[in-house]
Amino acid sequence: SVLSLCLLVWAVPIDRNPDPPQEEKAEENVDTGLYYDRYLREVIEVLETDPHFREKLQTANTEDIKNGRLSKELDLVGHHVRTRLDELKRQEVSRLRMLLKAKLDST
Repeated sequence: SVLSLCLLVWAVPIDRNPDPPQEEKAEENVDTGLYYDRYLREVIEVLETDPHFREKLQTANTEDIKNGRLSKELDLVGHHVRTRLDELKRQEVSRLRMLLKAKLDST
């Protein structure tokens, strides 16, 4: 019984409140360095709302994206996704036009 008591006294303490596992969101934290990084992230976010395209995006490799093979899947996205992408593009083009106008006005 003394041995049991000694084992309890010197036993490693049990952490009753373990820290929850930290989910790494490396993709979201990576800075692409692109001028249109925010636009790119918004487009990807909208595309991932389509289950079929999300599956294709997850299985695609970098080469599929670079050579345009993945872009063929855009024809299969839902109408609401396509509409949202069109709106994002209009906003980005408008933003770029305003920046260009401001630059031309300052010279």
